[in-house]
Amino acid sequence: MTEERINQRAGKGGLGKGPEALHRRYFWLLACAWSAVVAGSFTWNVAQEADEVHSLTMQSARALLEKDMLYREWSILHGAVYVPKSGPAETNWLAQGEEREVVTPSGQVLTLLNPVTVSRQVFDLQAQQTGVRGHITSLRPFNAANRADDWERRALEAFEQGSEEVCSVDTVQGERSLRLMQPLVTVPTCLRCHEEAGRKPGTIRGGISVTVPMSRFASAGANLRLGLAHFALWLVGITGLIFGARNLQSNLKARQQAEAERERLIAELQEALANVKTLTGLIPICSSCKKVRDDQGYWTQLDTYLAHHSDAEFSHGLCLDCMRKLYPDYSGKVEARMARPEPPPERPSEQK
Repeated sequence: MTEERINQRAGKGGLGKGPEALHRRYFWLLACAWSAVVAGSFTWNVAQEADEVHSLTMQSARALLEKDMLYREWSILHGAVYVPKSGPAETNWLAQGEEREVVTPSGQVLTLLNPVTVSRQVFDLQAQQTGVRGHITSLRPFNAANRADDWERRALEAFEQGSEEVCSVDTVQGERSLRLMQPLVTVPTCLRCHEEAGRKPGTIRGGISVTVPMSRFASAGANLRLGLAHFALWLVGITGLIFGARNLQSNLKARQQAEAERERLIAELQEALANVKTLTGLIPICSSCKKVRDDQGYWTQLDTYLAHHSDAEFSHGLCLDCMRKLYPDYSGKVEARMARPEPPPERPSEQK
């Protein structure tokens, strides 16, 4: 009876398997939530790293393009630049009548380079030393080697439609790079070398582009370090959840044991109270022999009935009335001894 009551109360009160299953669900819910938080943090940090790399690359590309525009404008203002001749004469597309080569009084030969040629030589040197590539091109270049690629052609067509700048991330020679291009506007000095029919100052002559590899500003292994750091953070959180779940489970088991012990004591007390109520109820007893009738209708001795329905223990003896009736010879001696007063205990001085 006690075990059944305990199991019933445990099932109704939510003990047993109920709380354990609920705690497991909470554990997995918290674990999934923590994993989602860490994954979101990792994604956000990777995006921030990518945005920072993109911003730095864009700033670098703008600075390089402004520098290219400035020294090209300086070359255009001066018309052309004489430099020491170091190889075969280049095709500079200068107007006729220009002194393409001059000899100094010291005998050094100088060759005249137009702004476009100067820019291309600087671009070649820049690409060799830094990996940053610059390019001057147009939709109708004089030199076929300087023709625009697909990305530059789309940018030049956008300039014809009124765009002032084109920028995007593209893969160049297997490397992610930021490409930035601005239009080249025809100025009167340009007509000295470019005398196309209908070309007027202020029209779009072509464009100048710069290609900056994004790896110049991306830290090697940055995403790997971010991944390892977030994995360690996730592992610490999961470990804390596991230890917390184990501690909670231990406390739950201790509470279940205490609850079971309490239920057992309550059941024992209730059973004892039930027995007490039975003894305090109406008990049939014989008026003559004083036997008691039990629940099955049998007549039993009073001491047997009480021993069966309580924890009382009995020791047998004879009262004086029964002793006179059963042992008349012996009863007189017993009564005389009971009537004689007992002497007071002796004091220690009297014993001496």
